[in-house]
Amino acid sequence: MGKQNIGTINALIRITLGFFLMSYGSVRAVKRPWNQRYWLLILIAAMKVAEGIVRYCPMTDFAKRQINANLPFNLFTDPDNLEGTTSDDNHDTSTQP
Repeated sequence: MGKQNIGTINALIRITLGFFLMSYGSVRAVKRPWNQRYWLLILIAAMKVAEGIVRYCPMTDFAKRQINANLPFNLFTDPDNLEGTTSDDNHDTSTQP
């Protein structure tokens, strides 16, 4: 598991909607236990609640890694660095006195 990669507001929204969808799916699953889509809804909602609590989303992490792997620069950490070089690489050491 990686570091926390979602914000506080995003986590609160995930927790709130996750609990709402879990309760909705539970009510529907009690009325129609043979219908599998309500059980799937409960599982997905529980996963969203867990993501909100730990503030880590694996899909967000995967998307950021894929975007960073395909770009020559780091999109999420340094918006001014479009060449993919670090600030240490920009120093010209050939003109030393």
